[in-house]
Amino acid sequence: MDASTGRFLEELVRWNGELSGPSGNARRSEPTSAVIFRRDHAVAAVEKVTTGLASPGQLSDWAQAVHFEDHVQVEDGHQDLLTRFLVEISTPELFEPVTHEVCQQWLHILRGSRASDTEAAER
Repeated sequence: MDASTGRFLEELVRWNGELSGPSGNARRSEPTSAVIFRRDHAVAAVEKVTTGLASPGQLSDWAQAVHFEDHVQVEDGHQDLLTRFLVEISTPELFEPVTHEVCQQWLHILRGSRASDTEAAER
């Protein structure tokens, strides 16, 4: 993956900067490896809405950009959860509108999956 494409994909999953910025350039490049979308990326994005740094609509746009980026893969062991998150947040017209309450629910779900992993690792 060339450096600019890799940097763009990392910025995308971390939601650093504007969504409409370098996406065209990244898609014209041909990356050779993928960037991993992890639970901490999802938590950080949802927290942007709950803390007022972003709107629910911006969260939906971001989730759609991540979900439809071919060179972003979902964290092993959490594909179902994270794919469900991306689909539901990116298509509120099919599920439910993204609201502060929905974001709180997702934080609980995403953080709960982390707690389960920690407990399993300690056994």
